[in-house]
Amino acid sequence: MAVQSIVVRNMVFEIPEVKDFQPLYIAGNSALSYGHTALGLYSAYLEPFFVKSLRKVIDQIEDEDLREQADRLWRQEAQHYQKHVEFNTLILAQNYPGLAELLSNIEKDFESYLSDQSDRFRIAYIQGFESYTTQFALQVLDSGLYDHRRTDPAFGELFKWHLLEEVEHRNVAFDVYQHLYGGYFYRARMCRVAQQHMFHFMSDCMNIMSSADEVRLRNKRCRITTKQKVMITINQLGMQVRSMLPGYTPHKYAVPPKIVALSEYFTKQASSIR
Repeated sequence: MAVQSIVVRNMVFEIPEVKDFQPLYIAGNSALSYGHTALGLYSAYLEPFFVKSLRKVIDQIEDEDLREQADRLWRQEAQHYQKHVEFNTLILAQNYPGLAELLSNIEKDFESYLSDQSDRFRIAYIQGFESYTTQFALQVLDSGLYDHRRTDPAFGELFKWHLLEEVEHRNVAFDVYQHLYGGYFYRARMCRVAQQHMFHFMSDCMNIMSSADEVRLRNKRCRITTKQKVMITINQLGMQVRSMLPGYTPHKYAVPPKIVALSEYFTKQASSIR
């Protein structure tokens, strides 16, 4: 069973007060929590790049259905980064040392991709990132992690919605790349480029935050252990390799009924839909 339509939802989430923010908000787990925080920070810069990149080429898409799906993809992504910007105020208020510089560098990276790289690079970059997030979203939504008793419901709902929509639009970037450019070797190379860019940012971000919080909060549970780092790396590399295989296509993924039900849930929760 697959999610057929891409629904653009305008969501309203309750954002915790800065004074109430607890950094271990995903299952009380340091690696999972800081990993999600890093993903949310990254999304605030990545997804505006997605929107601008897709809008540059959307008139070149000759297939009307695909052009409509691409339009809905960038509109979903625009909603994502706006909501992450709102939640990221909680993170930035913690004044993590070195984080502002890291974010400045990532912003400059995406600005250079927009000004100095080709449309093909940008669309291949997007499909490379999406080929990872599709796998990640299916894995984490199936795990029930966001309903864990030690997951902050506000953050749980935010990421549940975001990753649900990653599943919904999983085919679009791949199809746009194939439609406009094609070519396996370039696609595979850009999977590595896009995903390694994200992985490096997330690793640096997680180290900054966990180290600072362990001292600031005097809480050893904020530490990301060597074992956790190894498990993260193995999981990331496994997904990266799968996305780079010659036979990779997001069309092969079957969407579980529970995720279809989640789609219907958020459509009902949305303040408006398109």
